[in-house]
Amino acid sequence: MSNPSTPSYRVAVVVPALATSGGVAGVARFVYQVLQEADGYEPSLLSVPLSSDDPASVRLTDPGTWPRGVQVREGTWEGHSYRHVGARLSELEFQRYRPRSTLTEILNRHDLVQIVAGTPAWAFLTRNADVPVALQVATLARVERKSLLADTPGLLGLWRRGMVRVTDRLDHHALQYADRIFVENDWMRDHLADHVDEDRLVFAPPGVDTSQFAPGDVPPSEGEHLLSVGRLADPRKNIGLLFEAYAHLRAQMENPPPLVLAGRTGPSDEVWARARSLGIRTQVTFHEDVSLETLVELYRTAACYIVSSDEEGLGLTILEAMACGRPVVSTRCGGPSTVVVECETGRLVPTGAPQKLADAIREVLMNPNTANRMGRAGRMRTENEFSVDASKERFLRGYETLLRVAD
Repeated sequence: MSNPSTPSYRVAVVVPALATSGGVAGVARFVYQVLQEADGYEPSLLSVPLSSDDPASVRLTDPGTWPRGVQVREGTWEGHSYRHVGARLSELEFQRYRPRSTLTEILNRHDLVQIVAGTPAWAFLTRNADVPVALQVATLARVERKSLLADTPGLLGLWRRGMVRVTDRLDHHALQYADRIFVENDWMRDHLADHVDEDRLVFAPPGVDTSQFAPGDVPPSEGEHLLSVGRLADPRKNIGLLFEAYAHLRAQMENPPPLVLAGRTGPSDEVWARARSLGIRTQVTFHEDVSLETLVELYRTAACYIVSSDEEGLGLTILEAMACGRPVVSTRCGGPSTVVVECETGRLVPTGAPQKLADAIREVLMNPNTANRMGRAGRMRTENEFSVDASKERFLRGYETLLRVAD
């Protein structure tokens, strides 16, 4: 409950495509909760377009949207009200980052703006805002979309590569509009250190609720399955690589644990076809859009948690798995190298190397004492460095500094 003597600051939490964002929405959930529970803050949620066909936007290919202009639409996300503000000419990616008067007016009714996004270009939205701006980022557009561009041929590929080149320039140009930059992984912090003053940069990964995500009665050595969680239709997750690694594992081990997948979206038909061609389809189970209780139980009964991604900003699911006492085997795809300590809480292998991923999983499964030790170390690391309590203070100190300067 707020102290009546404490001033109340209105904070706009701005998120691209709030209702459909995956990992970004998870970070937004954490930030919004921190602000809600802290004394002296009144957070509100704003969403901005992430796709070319955004219904609140003026679209070049839809003349019917031209006269009405940019719209503001109301929505509900996880029980919280939010406003979604469209863009002009949303088919052009760089237009989604541009400020518009409708959005700027809303932002200026607040005392602070917190942008939660994958890449820095979104800070350009606040170019005309008159209030302090905090930016939370995980990666760069050219890194985030590397695998997507590699798989997109022809004219569409040329178009997307052109948009990424523009966005890459904006990623660095937009940094000037952020008064405080929260970075959630080591490599991005190192990169931005060459572009912004040290006092504007804060290492601040989001936290995980270690009371909710906690070990159960099953140690990793007695785990029932291998587990991977995420938006599995996203090509960056590279579930095809995971299937190849699992096929290698089955060739190396007699009766390895089955592979369980969980997420809001499942693998594409093409990736499922790959599982069938590898002869592993019957050993793979997919759980769609599971409840929190079911998700926690899947973590608690896993022998090992696996990430096969080509790119991850941080990997909140890795933190959840570690909080539940699970060893992690992940590709070195950015964020996981910040979270997983090699040979202490899990294993890290190169991207695009199914055999090495299989070998690392096999080592964990064949050494029960090591698996249990990694699980305990992962739980301790999460409690000490990535819990909600440990993480929220980094954000709150940043807000207090910005608001004190503004006052």
